[in-house]
Amino acid sequence: MNEVNCDSLKQFDLAFPGHWIKGEDRDEAFQTQQILSLIQDLFTEAVVSYVLFQPITSENVRDYIARFEKRDESPYERCLNGLYAKAFVFALDGIEKLLNRLSENLNPPKEINRLYEEYKKYFGHLKHIRDSAIHIEDRGRGVTRKGKRLDTNIIVLGCFNERRYTFTGEDGMQYEIEISESTLNTAKSIIQDIINSYSWT
Repeated sequence: MNEVNCDSLKQFDLAFPGHWIKGEDRDEAFQTQQILSLIQDLFTEAVVSYVLFQPITSENVRDYIARFEKRDESPYERCLNGLYAKAFVFALDGIEKLLNRLSENLNPPKEINRLYEEYKKYFGHLKHIRDSAIHIEDRGRGVTRKGKRLDTNIIVLGCFNERRYTFTGEDGMQYEIEISESTLNTAKSIIQDIINSYSWT
């Protein structure tokens, strides 16, 4: 299992220009700051999940097959990548939900709506992965939450293709996310722009 070298993760640190958000409505400013703090926490969870994730690649697939055939790997070890992948998805999807509250309820700077739409462009589909992972009692039987058969003959439940994690959604489509540094950098760039859109003191 990978160990987390915290010093190596500083490249993912989010920078806050000050301690407090400026604004005449102090309750609104406080709620905004709380949401940004929660977003920071979730992004940190996504980073740690990425670090702990160990993909099966063309370089290590033979070693993996050999361990599997020798039964050197316990079922507890085999489930770890699934846990890290779900944590990665849930964290980035949770950020989207917090950004939704930020854009709709807290009178944000005009840039926030544009940045929220940009975040949704990259990560809005994660809700389908999250929903299927949460409602595995339905998706595992090939049905929607209302018991209707999925409009597909191929049901994918948390499969990996190297760093790509895939689930079949309730609409029968397949959705995936790459658990990678590139994905994190995309999220970080948007989140940092959102933080910088506010006036700080």
